[in-house]
Amino acid sequence: MKLYNTDQIRNVALVGHSASGKTSLAEALLHINGVIPKPGRVEEGNTASDYDPEEVKRQISISTTLLPIESGDLKINVLDCPGFRDFVGEIKNAIRVAELAMVVVDATTGVEVGTEFAHDFAQEYQVPTAFFINKMDKERANFAEAMSSIDSSFEDVHTIPVTLPIGSEADFKGVIDLMSMKAVYDEGGKRVEKDIPEEMLEEAQLARRALVEAAAEGNDELTEKFLLEESLSDDEVIFGLRQDLEAGRFCPVLCGSASREIGLSVLMNFFRHECPPPTERKGFLGWANKEKTETELKKLDPNTDFSAYVFKTVNDEFVGRLSFFKVITGQVHGDGMIKIVRTGLVTRVGHVFSFRGKQQLSTEGLATGDIGAFTKLEGARTGDTIQDPKGHDVEYEPTHLPKATVHVAIEAKARGDEDKLGTSIHRMIDIDPTLRVERDSLLHQTVLSGMGDTHLEVVHSRIESTYKVDFAMKPARVQYRETISKAGEGQGKFKKQTGGRGQYGDCWIRLRPTDNGEHFEFEWKIVGGVIPTNFTSSVEKGIVKAMERGIVAGYPVINVHAECYDGSYHAVDSSDTAFQVAASLGFKNVAAKCDPVLLEPINRVVIEVPDQYMGDVMGYVSGKRGRISGNDQLGHRVRITADVPAAEMATFSRDLRSMTQGRSIFESDFHHYEPVPPGIAEKVIAEVRIDHQETE
Repeated sequence: MKLYNTDQIRNVALVGHSASGKTSLAEALLHINGVIPKPGRVEEGNTASDYDPEEVKRQISISTTLLPIESGDLKINVLDCPGFRDFVGEIKNAIRVAELAMVVVDATTGVEVGTEFAHDFAQEYQVPTAFFINKMDKERANFAEAMSSIDSSFEDVHTIPVTLPIGSEADFKGVIDLMSMKAVYDEGGKRVEKDIPEEMLEEAQLARRALVEAAAEGNDELTEKFLLEESLSDDEVIFGLRQDLEAGRFCPVLCGSASREIGLSVLMNFFRHECPPPTERKGFLGWANKEKTETELKKLDPNTDFSAYVFKTVNDEFVGRLSFFKVITGQVHGDGMIKIVRTGLVTRVGHVFSFRGKQQLSTEGLATGDIGAFTKLEGARTGDTIQDPKGHDVEYEPTHLPKATVHVAIEAKARGDEDKLGTSIHRMIDIDPTLRVERDSLLHQTVLSGMGDTHLEVVHSRIESTYKVDFAMKPARVQYRETISKAGEGQGKFKKQTGGRGQYGDCWIRLRPTDNGEHFEFEWKIVGGVIPTNFTSSVEKGIVKAMERGIVAGYPVINVHAECYDGSYHAVDSSDTAFQVAASLGFKNVAAKCDPVLLEPINRVVIEVPDQYMGDVMGYVSGKRGRISGNDQLGHRVRITADVPAAEMATFSRDLRSMTQGRSIFESDFHHYEPVPPGIAEKVIAEVRIDHQETE
């Protein structure tokens, strides 16, 4: 593949709801441009895009796939993205490196949850958005209703048709191209132009006038010309429409059928003329200072040293590690040294490649704005900046990704596989930054967190197949705590004589609950030297160790103020160890009299849902022992803030998606601890005792 100049490159992300036909559209575009002999089918598992075994098995897109198309003097990098929000990292990174988010909408269903998320992500990164209403040949397909659903779903979207359908459902046979004012019939992959059917001429003329008016709106010269009722040339309409698209004033809408390859020649012309080249985008988000406290949009610049953003990482069983990147500045030709800015590591790379699905394509090089990959770029991970080591340091901000919402405990099934499992998990995190893993030393569990059940199921399957590690996933245990609810005091005494030097420690401990933000406070109140001050730290250590072992259920104790106010010692037998044991016994004795209680972690949960689901969601949260602290209106959506016990969060993500048809998003973070209700506390304590008996 030759080196294309920046103005010859178009980067288009196909996004939208799962099953809207994104992969089928990508296949059709490859076919009509002569890249593949015939389009594959998702159901048959033979598409260029969904080649991963997990994608073939599940018949959904899991990863973003690069599919470059050479058309005349242009290179169009098509990025076929997943539709499930579980794979949000793939979707957001693809949108971020594109100059156009082409949102695919099913003509039979209109806007769905995946449509909403895709549009929101494009807005977040200021990427121009257009819509392609697909499946116009299907039963119940309705172009007008699909258009209406787009207009009603997005307050900030002003749609403008670029094509109109000729017929619908089984009678759908072509589109009217409002740019050329011709009826276009795609026959055998070739564009055939005819006059607009007489019965549609008036509708087409009205739509053309609206298109020209929209194109003229953002340019004073064109506006004046339009108001004077002078004709705008096709080039002027294209120019105005591209300006509208870049500024977000209007969202062009096209229609067609990917499965029957209707409307795709007009779509290709749209990519060629209306989709902006990389240098016309507003910039790429990066750090504005070395402290990484400020960000700025950095312009794509061909006339400087090479730098690029790694937006995707793949472990290929044949090629090895692949690092997909977009060139932000300069050019790259491979066979040189590359610096990974995050680590400062400078490493040698071989050839630079492009990929079409799993097909590796050699290339002469990549210019600013182009997309390609390095093989075996060790040390690089998704979100990294790479650059010419001799150039000035620049670092692009990693794509902002939501926090993981589903947490499971993982455990290797075979002894000796623990290290292997840990290594494989960390390799997966390098590939997928939406994953997170933590080791809970208190509960002796490793917790894997992801964006949803499907996400974690895919991770589980990939680790087992790629790294040959068999492991179990089960609900993560809750990190309870304990505390005291009233003050108390008492003695801890340790005396042991075994012949020769003995052990002696005696201390009086006073405890009281505290809620000043400190989990533990210790105060030495010994007067008169009844215990030498050199045993102060010994007493404190003994109390801390006892707190770690718990009072009622073996969970760590928090929010306690402890005082050592009296005691005695032996000049020969007292020791550091003796006073630690005495203090530990003292704490245990006194705490048992201070009405100990079990505490549970409370998460601060922020949920965003469409208005119509607000009542159901608030009822569900209350049923989970949650307390709602507020709700804020956000256009057609509402943000609900609530405090929910962590013990009630195991199925929260799944239940919320089910009741809102997938239209909800939420984030959850630990906020504070609260006493567990007595009935529930009894069950928790009983379960702990059973666990202890089983492990003894």
